[in-house]
Amino acid sequence: MIVRRNRIIWILLLSGIIAFALAMTYRWFERGGAFDLATVRVRGIRQADSSAVCIAVESLFGTSIWQIDLEEVQDRLEDIPGIDDAAVSLELLNGIVLRIELAEPIFAVSDCTGTIAISSSGERLPVTFMTDTIPVVDAPCDISTSVYASLAEWFENVDFEHDSLVFRYSDEGLSVFMGDCREVLLGIDNLSGRWKDYCLLEASMSDLDNWEQIDMRYFNQAILRRKTEEHIDSGERS
Repeated sequence: MIVRRNRIIWILLLSGIIAFALAMTYRWFERGGAFDLATVRVRGIRQADSSAVCIAVESLFGTSIWQIDLEEVQDRLEDIPGIDDAAVSLELLNGIVLRIELAEPIFAVSDCTGTIAISSSGERLPVTFMTDTIPVVDAPCDISTSVYASLAEWFENVDFEHDSLVFRYSDEGLSVFMGDCREVLLGIDNLSGRWKDYCLLEASMSDLDNWEQIDMRYFNQAILRRKTEEHIDSGERS
């Protein structure tokens, strides 16, 4: 029994010495800057957008990686326009890895300030996200964030060739102009439903000439306006 007790005491003593030695070794390396952040690896971002990420993490260089709040860094990255999601992890001995998911531009708005891309969530994106493959909405009036989101949802869910169409947003809402300058007025809300209703009506309208605008803003009605300013109510839609 005494031998066993002495063995336990020696084991505990040896363990304590080893733990103390490891702690002192760690402190020695830490004071020497061995664990100070020196490398940041970024995954999933374009070089054109890397400057904003650099600004978000540059203050961390020289800080021990064990003292970096990874959640705080993640939140800081997700606040950058154009970044939808971010994940941050440590990379021994002196690095961190940033895995970033960029927002996808759905459409663009052209107003008095220029042309800016809009994401699927209705967020205004940096100029580096602008591309000539997305539809552009001409907007002489100011557009609210909620309208951006509504337009983004519509553009994301509607499948059409937008190259032959012109989009304009005014106080009356969104208008879609065909190649012959005929206008489909969709309004402000329920854009997907109103566009679907217009597509159902399009075939039956093929024998009607000289129309200038189809107003889809009214429930169960489509107002056909001719170039002669004559107003015809198409009646209840099927």
